[in-house]
Amino acid sequence: MKNTLLLFVLFSSSFCSYSVRNQEALESDQKFIKLSETDPAFRCNQESLHYARKGDLNRAELAWDGCAKEFFQSYQIHLNRLRFYYVLEEYEIIKRKIESDSPARNSPVYTKIVQELYDTLRWEERVIVLDALSRVRGWELYSYEELANYYLHQGNFPFAESYYNQVLEINPFHEDALFGMTEIQTHNEKWYSVLDYGKSLVVAAKKNKDFHYFLLKANYELGRYAEGLKWVENASDKEKSQISFLEVWRDLLLLSKDKPNWNPLLPYYRKAVAEGYAVPESVFFPTLDASGREARKAIRTGRE
Repeated sequence: MKNTLLLFVLFSSSFCSYSVRNQEALESDQKFIKLSETDPAFRCNQESLHYARKGDLNRAELAWDGCAKEFFQSYQIHLNRLRFYYVLEEYEIIKRKIESDSPARNSPVYTKIVQELYDTLRWEERVIVLDALSRVRGWELYSYEELANYYLHQGNFPFAESYYNQVLEINPFHEDALFGMTEIQTHNEKWYSVLDYGKSLVVAAKKNKDFHYFLLKANYELGRYAEGLKWVENASDKEKSQISFLEVWRDLLLLSKDKPNWNPLLPYYRKAVAEGYAVPESVFFPTLDASGREARKAIRTGRE
């Protein structure tokens, strides 16, 4: 009896922020999954949805927890339980419940949950699940990487950097984390850090070899023109055809050679033109006419 009373108090306090707006959101939400009547979890799911939409949150919580325990292999039940707490903005509660589930890293249920949230573009809910899973042994590396990639895509560089750093603490030569950190440091114009991460990629890169732009750019910004040009040789034809790469390659030559030889760049520049790049050759290569040569001298004098 004492334990039951304690549970009731805890459940009641869980929803102290509940409001009419929350109830309306629960009633109208279209993300709750309806199961077929032949599904073993159908009745349990229906009961939980009934209590949630009725506004009986304590009984809804008990029902969802019971469903998740009895039908653990039903990813739809877990998604509905997640949606329930998400609509109520009770994020920490569902995180603790996921952590309490303590799924194994190869759990088909939670693998499906994370993928389903990705496929249906439910990004905020996916972040909640990943944050919870990052506290579960075996899920740390995967969760940190997924969170870092999400925040990098969102342009939230401080958060992305924080998660990439956690990945690198576990695996110092994690390719995707090194690539992400190189992008972030380039955005932040921390050129020595760009060189550090870029050189680690030289060792670690297996999937994506197109990172030499970062090494060119960092050396260019640090005034190390000859050093930057050395990395051109290691770049793939695909990377050399990218306009951002070509521009830095050109500028390294402009600032390091009295009479730059554009022949090595021309095939890649023409490939870019064939794909829609519209800057004329005489403009892109500024030493092809007299005014361009004078501009090159001014640039070189200004940087050196």
